[in-house]
Amino acid sequence: MIKFFRKIRYDLMEKNKTGKPAFAAGRYLKYAIGEIFLVVIGILIALQINNLNEERKLSNNEQALLHQLKQEFESNLAQLNQKIEMREIMINSAQKLLNMIDDKNQMVPDSIGHYLSFTRMNPTFDPIRNDLTDGDKLSLIENAKLKILLTEWGSNEEQLEESEGRWLYSLNQYFRPLLYEHNLVRELFEINYTSGSMSLMSLTKTVSNVNINKSIKTDKFVKFMDDPKLESHLAWTVGINTFGNEESNTLKNHIVDILKTIEKEIK
Repeated sequence: MIKFFRKIRYDLMEKNKTGKPAFAAGRYLKYAIGEIFLVVIGILIALQINNLNEERKLSNNEQALLHQLKQEFESNLAQLNQKIEMREIMINSAQKLLNMIDDKNQMVPDSIGHYLSFTRMNPTFDPIRNDLTDGDKLSLIENAKLKILLTEWGSNEEQLEESEGRWLYSLNQYFRPLLYEHNLVRELFEINYTSGSMSLMSLTKTVSNVNINKSIKTDKFVKFMDDPKLESHLAWTVGINTFGNEESNTLKNHIVDILKTIEKEIK
């Protein structure tokens, strides 16, 4: 481009060579101005090319980050759905046991241990956390709505974590000692493994069965149902896990919103 402008300028100078000497100084001034003009044009073109390359590089980095976030939040969503399902199992099991406590005619001794085994699960959500402040990754994202969603994600996830912490505390401080008190640990473990209700076994079937050779005495479970501390545990199971699923569904909607926004930005 610069060579093209320079050729035009040289052609004009050749035409002006036959002009009067009085105009020589003017011609050289025009030549100097032309040189400056060409240098400026060259710098501007170089800057423009550099800016285009930089924009292309930033765009590529943004797309790479968006694909990474999409994969991570899809994984988080799948795990969160699994935890919601686990809590539903816990809530339903606790409600069935509460119904048996309230109405002895609904008592099914062979089912008590099975339902109890579900009330001791710990469905902790452990998401993939992408530190967007690391290397200022958030600045790569152009979409303002997506930036806000990603910034708010951490605080919403922390609320669910607090709810899960309260549930784990109650398990360790109240329910598990209660099982030791009534000497039901071995029976419940046997039920856990034989029925597939141990933690995620009920959903994933990935843990091998373990037989600890303990016959289940239903009369011990029937007697356990008369302990008011068990009733408190069951009521807490329903309450805190219902709240946990409300928090989970709020977080789930947040993830869905993030994924929809990411989909619009991926090229």
